[in-house]
Amino acid sequence: MLSVVILILLAWHFYIGYNRGIILQLFYSIGAVLSFVLASQWYQFLADKLTLWVPYSNPAEGVSTLFFTDVNIFKLSAVYYAGIGFFVLFLVVYTMVRLLGVLVHIFPIDHFDQPSTKLMSGFLGMIVSLVFLTMTLIILATVPMPFVQNQLHASALSRLIINHTPILSDALRQLWITVA
Repeated sequence: MLSVVILILLAWHFYIGYNRGIILQLFYSIGAVLSFVLASQWYQFLADKLTLWVPYSNPAEGVSTLFFTDVNIFKLSAVYYAGIGFFVLFLVVYTMVRLLGVLVHIFPIDHFDQPSTKLMSGFLGMIVSLVFLTMTLIILATVPMPFVQNQLHASALSRLIINHTPILSDALRQLWITVA
């Protein structure tokens, strides 16, 4: 079921990117990269503050995680807060980029409406949504609740996104685990 939801989200974002056009979607994609870079610089400061505001489910006796087997289960909260801090900063910067993107509509950008550029913009839209999905699923993978772990592990697509998204999965794991 989770795989179907993920596929629908990716298809929807491909459609949105396809209709936006290459200029606006390229602007949003560059904004996502900028958001990633800025979030990677400042997330640790925010992660320390979030421990007081965002709840984390403490692991019960005998509970294990199916994704972060190399991290002590009692240190997963640090990975969780690092992920939440990163995601919040990413979201704030990306929201500002989206607001600036409204100004891009002012410029005459309709002359890039060839099918090949529309396909590229659809692909870029799907990539940006995959970044959000990867962050969300990796954060959920740190929660030591059997229901959450089983739902994520039951979906082949979520396992693929969490463990094998090119560049992104390893980069996020390295960023967030170094905090623990």
